[in-house]
Amino acid sequence: MKNLCTLSIVFLVSISSIFAQSETCDCKTDLDFIVSKMKKMPSYKDQIKGENAIEFKDTYKTLSEKMKQPILIEDCYKLLLQQMLLVNDVHASLSFKKEYLSKEDVKDSIKIAAFKTLDIFKNHPKTNKNISVLKDELSKKSIEDLEGIYNYGELQKIGIYYSDNKKDLIGVVLESKLNQWEAGEIIFYATQTSGIKYNLYYYNPTTRKPGLVKSISFENGRIWGYKKEGNSYNAELPIKDQSNLVFKQINENTQYMYFGDFNSFSKKNRNAFKSFYNKMKKELNAENVIVDLRSNGGGNKKLSDPFLKLLKKKNVYILTNCFAGSNGEQFTLKLRNLKNAKHLGQTTRGIISYGMNYGYNYNTPSGNFNIKPTDMDFSKYLIYEGKGVVPQIKLDFKRDWIEQTLEIIAKDNQ
Repeated sequence: MKNLCTLSIVFLVSISSIFAQSETCDCKTDLDFIVSKMKKMPSYKDQIKGENAIEFKDTYKTLSEKMKQPILIEDCYKLLLQQMLLVNDVHASLSFKKEYLSKEDVKDSIKIAAFKTLDIFKNHPKTNKNISVLKDELSKKSIEDLEGIYNYGELQKIGIYYSDNKKDLIGVVLESKLNQWEAGEIIFYATQTSGIKYNLYYYNPTTRKPGLVKSISFENGRIWGYKKEGNSYNAELPIKDQSNLVFKQINENTQYMYFGDFNSFSKKNRNAFKSFYNKMKKELNAENVIVDLRSNGGGNKKLSDPFLKLLKKKNVYILTNCFAGSNGEQFTLKLRNLKNAKHLGQTTRGIISYGMNYGYNYNTPSGNFNIKPTDMDFSKYLIYEGKGVVPQIKLDFKRDWIEQTLEIIAKDNQ
């Protein structure tokens, strides 16, 4: 790509749209800034010792050598990510700030046409495979194969195939209703990190801005927002349109609780949890309780942990999917420690060992990137970081998970 670190403003076709062009920046200064922030993180202090410290230092030296001359903005981003990924901390992130297309720009055909005249579009990575041949090959892959044709909603068809190392995967646009994309362009690179877990270096489908999302599961024909054609099974997803806090009686012996998150940022949410807890103290009386944590993104243990006392003497059946993370995962492990608890479903996200109390974020000196370092230490869960918590009983993706759980409860009560 020919877009460089500091961007000049260019007016195109007499419209007010602005696109990144060609000035340069000091990527090394950004690297030093990022390293200084990383060194304050609990995850850095926990992990960067001994041989890891040597690798961290050697990587810094190698990257610094590559930054002596002006460097393309995306190349700079990739190098900075190399340094950050030496610390196993899924919460910590480095985001790409510069925009090539805004959400408003993509609605304007003139601005899209102007964008396509720029080097950042012309030099976007493309597959070297013939698209027609690739479509044909991928359409023949079995439903269980990771390779194949995937849908991004109704907007794009993406071909996913193995890279040369036969381990990592590449996602390429086959068809697109989004006019800012053309067939053959690469939309993500998926790097396997552990088992079903991958890091995705991706390009935002709308704005085309690059980014990195870590510890994403590739299972049941789904990787992040991409779903395989022919696989319509979505039993791992939460019940559609369910509110954040749900309690209901399923049958005479079983009650159901759903927690969408444990977010304590708003007073409204804190009050809702307080009311929900008081309701549970009165009404949670069944022998068996299903605790549904599917897609629970976490939050504050002050909201989650009081429920442990209420569930202590129950037969607890915990449901998680690959999008359950952070305090949602910690709460899962605490529930599993109860005497009569079983964990069902799918392996969790693996974003559990660190966190953000104050949520500070910092723009790098160039202004091109933003780092969000972690400041909370839950390193007793480090064995799950980037891997997730594996359920004791995996559920079938093809059948409703509540129904399957009720079948397991029935067997346990025989």
